[in-house]
Amino acid sequence: MSVPTDNVTASAAHAVPAPIRLSELASGCTARLHAALLRPEDCALLKALGLNDRSVMRVCQVGEPCIVQVKTTRIGLSRVVADGILVVPEPVS
Repeated sequence: MSVPTDNVTASAAHAVPAPIRLSELASGCTARLHAALLRPEDCALLKALGLNDRSVMRVCQVGEPCIVQVKTTRIGLSRVVADGILVVPEPVS
């Protein structure tokens, strides 16, 4: 005998939040870098500063500048750059 499963509930439990702009996160939130909708030279600079597709960052300050912490390094980003960075919020533990 087979037992029906609730696929909607199972899918929702494992759903990944949709990417949002870094500038939309509140101070203290953490997120993983998803994409950067920026000029190639800006993307190269972010990569040199340690921001890559595996980066988890914590927002230290919102606004101008937006300050994020990646590992032990804090990086100040202009509002324009923060608007062009898409992140996936990390679950609150």
